[in-house]
Amino acid sequence: MNSTNSNPNHFPTSIFISLLVFISIAIGGCQTDPKQSFQFCDNFNEPLDCTEPKTEKDIVLLDQKLFKKENPNYEDFGNFLYFTARETPGFRLVLPKPYNGLEKQTFRSGYVAYLKYGNSSERMEGNLFQNNVVVSFHYLGALLKEEFRHKGIDKSPFQLEALGPILLEYKVVVPGMETITKQRTVELRWK
Repeated sequence: MNSTNSNPNHFPTSIFISLLVFISIAIGGCQTDPKQSFQFCDNFNEPLDCTEPKTEKDIVLLDQKLFKKENPNYEDFGNFLYFTARETPGFRLVLPKPYNGLEKQTFRSGYVAYLKYGNSSERMEGNLFQNNVVVSFHYLGALLKEEFRHKGIDKSPFQLEALGPILLEYKVVVPGMETITKQRTVELRWK
């Protein structure tokens, strides 16, 4: 007689391990790590995958040869970021369920994302939606120009070194979820 079958209360070890693995996969597969659902990202492809992932603290290198303005001011630099460098801070958000269980139009009409720098806050220009993925982005040059106007330095001579680290705040209102607020620091440098 096989010793594993001799005791009716004995549960075979291989079945027990298989059952534990199955339960772990089932529980782990049903949970979404909230840290993984929001991702800083500055560029996306058509299926809304992130092609330029970012972190909470980044250095962005700009090609100074493309900034051709003589005696530039802060507004000129904002235009350079917008039209030439096309820096677009953004994020990718994976929803817990498609459109959070809402009708597509209802979800889209209630969704809004803002990007803030200093005293300037702007609604993010680009918003793309797929069933359970949302991406949003905004032109950094537009936001910086607005803040430069608020500070009254838009016509002052520009020096990149004087700009220092740029603290950005993302605020995202998603229907069916708590408001998401994230911060990211971007430092701009010449290559």
